[in-house]
Amino acid sequence: MVLVLLRRLTIFGAPLGLATLAAIHPLVGEALVPEDKLGVWTLIHTLQIPLAALLGVAVVLVLDRVDGVEATAARLAVIPWVAAFAAFDGIAGLATGALSEYGHQHPSEATAVLGIAAAITDSPIAAAALPLGALFFALITFGGASIALRRAGASSIAALSIGAGGIAWTFIHPLVGAPAMLFFAFGALQVERSTRTRAHTRIAATTHAPA
Repeated sequence: MVLVLLRRLTIFGAPLGLATLAAIHPLVGEALVPEDKLGVWTLIHTLQIPLAALLGVAVVLVLDRVDGVEATAARLAVIPWVAAFAAFDGIAGLATGALSEYGHQHPSEATAVLGIAAAITDSPIAAAALPLGALFFALITFGGASIALRRAGASSIAALSIGAGGIAWTFIHPLVGAPAMLFFAFGALQVERSTRTRAHTRIAATTHAPA
């Protein structure tokens, strides 16, 4: 019972938690994070990293009865996806928040702080390598899971919700993260219901099978 509860908390808690964070994510342009939003900004970018790791675990749990090349690729891609996203989000999010806090505390240096923030986020690693790496492994993780689940008998809507939701959240979570993660949770719910139904059907068939 405890394992079942932990499984459900992970599969549904991770996407719902990320959806909540995306819904309150401040949108900031080429300026310091507003002082009144710094606390929320730091909280979001701190919690997103462990929740992203749990989302990866959720993918593995949803695929626990699924075999095939796509399912195996999705499982193997989870760790590099989490690593690439955590590094990207750490640089773009936490560093920007820390620099913004310093800029507000030292207004005379705000221009220099903006320059430092721009240099970090515009660097080849932060602007290209890590985001593209996160997107690449997201395509394998969530896209592979989507294909594997569909081939295993999941509905097209459920499989597409998991695949598209995970990929969309990875790359544009401040804008569409909330609906993307709600789609993921919906797809996972459909897969879990279908799995339980098939399990109950097998048990019933076995129970009523002639000796």
